[in-house]
Amino acid sequence: MPPAAPRPTIKTLSEMTGFSIATISKALGNSPVVTEATRRAIFEAAEKVGYQASLRGRSLRTGKSYQIAVLMPLSVAKSHEWNGVEHAEILAGIAEGLEGSPYRIAVHLVRDTEDSIGTVRSIVEGHLADGLIFSGILADDPRVALLLERGFPFVTLGRSRNAPPHAFVDIDSGWSAHAATRRLIEGGHRRIALVNPDPSLAYSLDRIAGYSRALAEAGLPADPALIASGDLTTRHGKAAALALRALPDPATGFVCVNESTALGVLSGLHETGVIIGRDASVIAYDDINASAYFFPPLTTFLYPLETLSRVLAQFMLRLLEGEDPAHLTHFVRPELILRQDDRLHP
Repeated sequence: MPPAAPRPTIKTLSEMTGFSIATISKALGNSPVVTEATRRAIFEAAEKVGYQASLRGRSLRTGKSYQIAVLMPLSVAKSHEWNGVEHAEILAGIAEGLEGSPYRIAVHLVRDTEDSIGTVRSIVEGHLADGLIFSGILADDPRVALLLERGFPFVTLGRSRNAPPHAFVDIDSGWSAHAATRRLIEGGHRRIALVNPDPSLAYSLDRIAGYSRALAEAGLPADPALIASGDLTTRHGKAAALALRALPDPATGFVCVNESTALGVLSGLHETGVIIGRDASVIAYDDINASAYFFPPLTTFLYPLETLSRVLAQFMLRLLEGEDPAHLTHFVRPELILRQDDRLHP
């Protein structure tokens, strides 16, 4: 039996490509100082000879874990209710963004904010990861405060309203709520409801601000009874619709936080005999393609969750290279997908 071929090393790649060992190492570490053409040539050579970096050996040399911790909440819904949150898309985007780097995802499941604070503390104090990515950001988020205090690299999907500058990717929820509310106002609606998440969440407050601003611009009074706060479930949407239609002056327009709550609103309106497109209009958010199959199909605001998650990973890599987190911020305005005229036809 012929002897086994020696395992390819960084030196092997250097001899194959003509690049220095230092350049090879930086390229494999996804350093921004290496050009895309050089990085591609090195990775093609690595794939050709079956080179795999020894993360264990590299970890021993550098003291790094080469793990990026991602906090993933267990279902926030009781009774297995659909909450519209696409965790798989978030993980897929982060994994794609880390491709070509030595870092891998380590998923940490958390039950609630208190549980996640304990998990964050364990990750930082136990050196379980080199960086942290998480979502569900609170207006005053103790996890953000803890990580800033410890100087631990992190990127958030969403931003804390009251924290010092930090790296984040965020959807402009205030603009979206304003645009949806204004569209319903232009369609003749005067009693417009906001079906919203828990107000402790930062983006919930952004949505309230955008909604309120649209009402004020149109000279319409702000009625607190028209803001229905809860979770992200279909159950919450239905309960909100039933309550909002039971008001002495019932809501006719509904701005929903996601497709799950919008589906519940449709169910509640149907139960009360309301005809969508005549007596009421519903605008959803998220557009994970489900709303195209609702009856009737709903106008929604689409944001590319997987693309945003890739940016999360790219920001994390740049943080680990020493870039200033204050420069790593990315706002996205979602795209309006029109499926109804959203006018009131009394």
